[in-house]
Amino acid sequence: MIKFHSQIIFYFTLLFGVVFSQTNVAMLSEKVGAEIDIHENRFYRVFPKEKGFLSAQIHNLEDGKFRITIVKEINGDETKVRRYIDKKEYDRLKEIINRKPYFTEEEKIAMYEGMDFLRAEKIINELPKPQFIVIKHSGNKKLKGTLLKVENNLLHIQGPSMVEKIQLSTLDKISYKTSIGKYDKYKNYFYVVTSVLGLGAAYSYNSQRAVIYNDYPNQNVPRTDLSFYRYINGIIIGLIFSSEVFDAVSTLLTSSDTIILSEAEYEEENFN
Repeated sequence: MIKFHSQIIFYFTLLFGVVFSQTNVAMLSEKVGAEIDIHENRFYRVFPKEKGFLSAQIHNLEDGKFRITIVKEINGDETKVRRYIDKKEYDRLKEIINRKPYFTEEEKIAMYEGMDFLRAEKIINELPKPQFIVIKHSGNKKLKGTLLKVENNLLHIQGPSMVEKIQLSTLDKISYKTSIGKYDKYKNYFYVVTSVLGLGAAYSYNSQRAVIYNDYPNQNVPRTDLSFYRYINGIIIGLIFSSEVFDAVSTLLTSSDTIILSEAEYEEENFN
């Protein structure tokens, strides 16, 4: 009999605890319900500074005090943190949600279209390589160079003097060319143009600098062999620089794009 009463007390206590915990939950708005998930938080921006946010629930502690229990992902592990607010802060959070419309499926699709940082790995791996890029990483560092390859989320970028290795997780923003090789069919024309320019430069040099014949010291006449030597050198130099000229021109003509690859950068550019 005593055991039976103990079981009744146990189940009553358990039921009371469940009912109390449910009635103790404070809903900021019917738009989010009893628990704010990651998608609702991104849309309504209730807790924008909570990194790794997964979900949150608010409990009314009475006497104008509220406890926020936030589930976060930190270094791959889920953890709970608690924040305490007063009635004034609670009303402020409620107003943030009430100022925005209902979070519909259409609103969700439109919101995620601009969040490239959620697809950072896919975007980086699909970039045409090699190509010249400009990145911002590790907070406020900038790097310009040629993206050679991406291995295990590690970017290999040829800088002015060495190959830099940058972790994908540290990237904030990247500017890149949407396509490469678009103007390759015109590359032969650049060989012709630069060689002609080299020949023209040699001709101009010859016309301004006369070399005196040893046999005719009083005549200001250039030597034919040296003239042709300079013409050949001019053409060779033009051909040597043709690739650099072509790369520079094609880079300038090819359209570029800039995408944000970190949530912190997204927050800074869109809401600060």
